[in-house]
This record gives sequence, C-alpha cells and structure tokens, in this order.
Amino acid sequence: MKKLRKGYLAALAILGSCGALMSTAIADSPFTDAKEAVEYRKDALSLMHANFAVMGDMVKGDIEYDPDIFQQRANDFAKLAGIPWAGFTVEGAMPGEDTDALPAIWDNWDDFQERANDLQTGADKLLAVSANRSLDSSGDALKDVARTCKGCHDDYRD
Repeated sequence: MKKLRKGYLAALAILGSCGALMSTAIADSPFTDAKEAVEYRKDALSLMHANFAVMGDMVKGDIEYDPDIFQQRANDFAKLAGIPWAGFTVEGAMPGEDTDALPAIWDNWDDFQERANDLQTGADKLLAVSANRSLDSSGDALKDVARTCKGCHDDYRD
C-alpha cells in the first residue's frame, strides 16, 4: 500500500506541474516546437495510463480494491482526459520516430476529436460511478472507458 501511495503522490506532483503548464497554455501555446508537443501528449497519456492501470488492477483483483484510492485515480484520470489532445494540434507534431501516432489521426481529425470527447465523457462517468464505492459498477464503467481507449488505439496508434 505504501508503494501505491508513493506512486500516487508522484502522479499528483506531475499533475500539478501539468496544471501549471495548462494555465499558461490558455494565453499562449505551451509548445516551442513539434518535439515538445509530442513529449507533452506522451507524458499526459502516460499519466492517464498510470491511473488507469491501478484501477484496472483493482477490478482484476490483482491488488486489493480500495474505494478511496479508486475514486482518487478516477478523479485524476478524468482531469487528465482532456489534456493530451493539444499536443496533436501543433504543426509538425505528426508521426515520426518518437511517436506511435498514425497519420490516420490527421486524415480523420473530426473522428479523432469525437473519440477524445467520448473519452472525456467516459472518464467523467467513471468518476461519478466511483463515488458509489461499488467495485462492480466502477468496474463496468472502467471497462467502458477501456473500450473507448482500445477503439482509438486500434485505429490511430501504431
């Protein structure tokens, strides 16, 4: 449990840093070049994965279900769900050797944006359901989010 808490605290520290960046991003682009945009989106997606993985491990029974930690992770995941997408909008931040993003993202931009919105909707629902402190209902909501992630990864990730 201590290891889980340390990981959570590290993720919160990084999330706080992302929040500081996001507040400046509203006025100005936080990116100086395409490489920075790619790193930004990769970092945000990695944080999303870190939170999702803990919830997934609880649903699978790999670690003990703790409704407080599950809800904290769902909260962080929901906050993060809107962050990575700005990193896809920068000129030159398209596929290359440092990213698994496929050209199909930019070829089907409207669909990609719709899926990003679907992810946010699913993440918000997951957070709301996690407040019920039920592993079954939280697990169902998490599986819905997983399907949304998988659909996008199948079409837009190498």
